[in-house]
Amino acid sequence: HNGDIGQYATSVSVLTARGERFVRTADELSFSYRESSINELAILEATFELKQDDSEEVTNRMKKNWIMKKANQPLTHQSAGCIFKNPRGMHAGALIEQAGLKGTRIGGAEISDRHANFIINDENATTENVLDLINLAQNTVSEKFGVDLELEIELW
Repeated sequence: HNGDIGQYATSVSVLTARGERFVRTADELSFSYRESSINELAILEATFELKQDDSEEVTNRMKKNWIMKKANQPLTHQSAGCIFKNPRGMHAGALIEQAGLKGTRIGGAEISDRHANFIINDENATTENVLDLINLAQNTVSEKFGVDLELEIELW
């Protein structure tokens, strides 16, 4: 979608796992695909310097992005968003689908039949149900394609 919000960040206030709060300035920040230099537990506040743009054009881009999201993501179910990072030059969801796992259920959790990189809570899924599907996807994709899927979500 033409970049990321990180390129506009001028400062970020963070809370560490030890409960310490401090601010990182723009020159201390770096961002890349699904990565940042912010390894702290939580972002509390962020300041951005945005560029002015035509409001009608921005609204049209937002509508287009929303339509694409609605068409491709399981927005009617609870999920944690995309589970895996996309391996370089590939799409995690496509690999999971090609492995034959789209729609696979364990307990109340299911690999979404709309987008295979989403695990949805269909019927009171447990943490164990979700973790079992994550392991199944990683193992199956690794066995079939030799690709190791890296988690995008952070497990605590």
